Amino acid sequence: MARPRKKDGLKRLYHVGIRLDESEYGKIHAESDKIGATVSAYIRGKALRGFVRVPKQAKVDSADIALLSKLAGLFKKSYTDTGGAYAGQTRVIFDEIRALMLKMNRQVDGDDREAHSESENA
Repeated sequence: MARPRKKDGLKRLYHVGIRLDESEYGKIHAESDKIGATVSAYIRGKALRGFVRVPKQAKVDSADIALLSKLAGLFKKSYTDTGGAYAGQTRVIFDEIRALMLKMNRQVDGDDREAHSESENA
């Protein structure tokens, strides 16, 4: 599935080229790697804001999400095997598992952001 097109106001249409020597590029690349940003995002953040937005480190991974999915499947089997005897309790558990999975997916995808300033590096 292809990525959706960006709206016109969100497109980055301009390219700015700068020349760096090997040590300058090495420093920028090392700093961007250290905080988990691309070189472009690092330079853009420093130039426009004086700091770089850093993706939060995911505390979960795909295996955790898969485990929750299996757990939901077991609850579904329990629900069908008992003929829905505990439908109210099962629905609450399903809703909690679904909410956890959505929250975990957002963390893995890096949607949560926080600011990283120069003073935090010191």
